[in-house]
Amino acid sequence: MIITVINQKGGVGKTTTSVNLAYSLAKTKNTALIDLDPEGGATVSFGIKREKKDYPLGGKSVNIFNVEMFPAHIGLLKVELNGDIESTVSTLRKIAESFDYLVIDTPPNLGTLSVSAMMAADKIVTPITPQPLVLEAAKNLDSRLVSLNKKAFAVTNMSKKAVNVDYSAVKSIDIAIPQSKLFSEATRLGVPAVRYEEFRVKKTKLGSLYEKLAKMVIE
Repeated sequence: MIITVINQKGGVGKTTTSVNLAYSLAKTKNTALIDLDPEGGATVSFGIKREKKDYPLGGKSVNIFNVEMFPAHIGLLKVELNGDIESTVSTLRKIAESFDYLVIDTPPNLGTLSVSAMMAADKIVTPITPQPLVLEAAKNLDSRLVSLNKKAFAVTNMSKKAVNVDYSAVKSIDIAIPQSKLFSEATRLGVPAVRYEEFRVKKTKLGSLYEKLAKMVIE
């Protein structure tokens, strides 16, 4: 199953969602995470440096925290500029064949890499926050998803209450991930926030929320 995490608006917790969703899924299933964002946010979140070499898509991976991580590299820029969506979709599906779940973190745009990831997806998750510009971005994403005959779950970040979104192809689920200093601390250390929380507290609140998200997405 391919799970694409997407939102063309930056700063909504897209990478955070990708990293912690993949980590949660990897506890029980063979899971991979591919960082399609040339900026490499998910890569850094796993304590890996963004590759300066030009690899083919899916050309390098490392297993960390039981997640097969495909780090970002400069070759992604060529894929983005090449505009060959059909080939990119095919490659992503080929990579996914080796895993139970392939989570894809995407760039904050609707270019070649992001559209390819949406087209390849079996499930799509779009992180949102309770801000007007983010909700407007969700409307724009909805239009693109309708044209692709796809649907997306909207999960709320940086809030104690889920935002109600009900568009044709984007519908919210009752999960809200609150703000927490654990996220910034975990990123600085290069570990998923859920894993970091497991070592910090006895009762894992974030872990429970991402496990709930994982169950809702794969059902």
